[in-house]
Amino acid sequence: MTRIGDLEREAARARLVEAYAAGRIDALELESRAETVWGAARSAELAAVVDDLGEDPAPRGGAGPRLVRDLLVFLICGAIAVLVWHLTGRGFFWPVWVLVYTGLPLLRLWWD
Repeated sequence: MTRIGDLEREAARARLVEAYAAGRIDALELESRAETVWGAARSAELAAVVDDLGEDPAPRGGAGPRLVRDLLVFLICGAIAVLVWHLTGRGFFWPVWVLVYTGLPLLRLWWD
């Protein structure tokens, strides 16, 4: 049995909250288990509280939110650059460099 820290306790608490949100445990059981999680000192104590809840939740911050963020950066920065280019008298289309630079992360769609 190994000792655990706050990171492990927080991960277990997140599993409890997810199980509650999915309807696998009720509010009283969530509260009771959360108290046990924060009082746990060893990994076996923690495992006894969360092992019957099923699989670990999927890691957060996956490809979906990253794609949305990259797309928003591309669209917003590109729109601002084109607007500034248009308002300053046009000429050489320098926003192409903004569009290329902010569009590069979107190419991950084809590589991943």
